[in-house]
Amino acid sequence: MFVTSLSSKQTLQQLKGDFKLIDCHFERFPDGEGYVRFDEKVKNVKEILIVQSLYYPQDEHIMQLFFMIDALKDLNIKINLLIPYMAYARQDKRFKDWESISGISLAKMIDRFDLESKYTVDIHDLKVTKAMNGENLSAMPLIADYLMDLNLKEPVIISPDKGSVERAKIVADQMDAEFDHLEKTRLSGDTVEIRPKEINTKNRDVAIVDDIISTGGTMAKACEVLKREGTLKVLSGATHLLMISNAEERLKKAGIDGIFGSDSIPSKFSDISIASIIEEMF
Repeated sequence: MFVTSLSSKQTLQQLKGDFKLIDCHFERFPDGEGYVRFDEKVKNVKEILIVQSLYYPQDEHIMQLFFMIDALKDLNIKINLLIPYMAYARQDKRFKDWESISGISLAKMIDRFDLESKYTVDIHDLKVTKAMNGENLSAMPLIADYLMDLNLKEPVIISPDKGSVERAKIVADQMDAEFDHLEKTRLSGDTVEIRPKEINTKNRDVAIVDDIISTGGTMAKACEVLKREGTLKVLSGATHLLMISNAEERLKKAGIDGIFGSDSIPSKFSDISIASIIEEMF
């Protein structure tokens, strides 16, 4: 399979097997407008996979994607698309009157290109993937592999809330470990208790897993609760590490013992590569 990318080249470097890279370059005109240009080897390509993650600067990476697709369409090349991190996916509903639903809008634009296949990875809301008639893949099995190599003591896999407990279950099942989620209980008008719903984590290691770590606020609160419960080691990880607004500092201050994530958004914490997901699908 031929592959190309602008924002996910780090991931493509990890690919094994029969993948052939077609170089793509992004340049700017003096007025700031951009364009893409493929290596001339593209003229011999019949079908290709674009891997383009839409992290910051999101709008630039989106325009790069549109330019790549359009250029390849002009060459009558069949196109498959994998978006490791889907921008705007948390904007999946209208929060105020008369505003756009940005995640759905972007998904519809992508769908209009009529591609051979479209994939997202651990998207925040499946409505966005469905809006572009795509399929969502999961990096949770890769997170499980990563955690199993750490020799954790009686590990418990925890999701920060009930809504993401299915991700924790996937990881825990593969590790043959227990899983739980944090639950809020209102004790009084202004007092809320946060703790694991069922499992006692005292003298055990915990990995908190989610789809996204943004500011780290949710993970930091979870860590503080778990440490008070007597948890030994608390690790914090997600498929997509945005790590904005001093997230690393916030997590470390809360007592987090380790941070991990995938290379869907390249960072110093990208210990897990989604390359194996690509190898499995293509």
